Amino acid sequence: MTSSFASYFLLLAIVANLFYFKICLCVDADGEALIAGICRKVQDPTFCLNTFHQNIPNHPYTPTEVTRVAISQSLQHATDNRIFIETSKENSTDTEIQNLYAICDSGYGFLSTELQDATLSLAQQNYNALENSLSKCPKFVSDCHNVFGDKTTPELLDRNRKQLDLVLMANFAESLIQK
Repeated sequence: MTSSFASYFLLLAIVANLFYFKICLCVDADGEALIAGICRKVQDPTFCLNTFHQNIPNHPYTPTEVTRVAISQSLQHATDNRIFIETSKENSTDTEIQNLYAICDSGYGFLSTELQDATLSLAQQNYNALENSLSKCPKFVSDCHNVFGDKTTPELLDRNRKQLDLVLMANFAESLIQK
């Protein structure tokens, strides 16, 4: 009788674990599909996927969490890029290039302000303000890229590409939040 009860209990434990494992796989698969859908829309899908995987290591990938990560990473990159731009401007001896960096510096300043506003709006669940702030962000990055034209450096080009991907990731993720 004990052997029969142990076998029954073992079978029940196995079925429960399989059911739990299947649920976990579905949740993870849905989350992976969520971020994969976002990352297919940007220039560098690998950078996008890595950003989400590195900053949301324990799942779940929900639209709100993915938006939060994209905004915070975008703000961090914008801050780093602004420091790079200010340093490059100071180190340049060409007045025209200094002026171009000044335009980028201004744009990245506006970008940082909008991302800070977006962070606050997301925390307050003010989705209209969130959408409004995020919708302005790509323009600031594009303005910096466009003002340099063929005078851009490979590093600034790479920084602008990653920054644009990050703000687009935030925009795409925000659009998936149930309001």
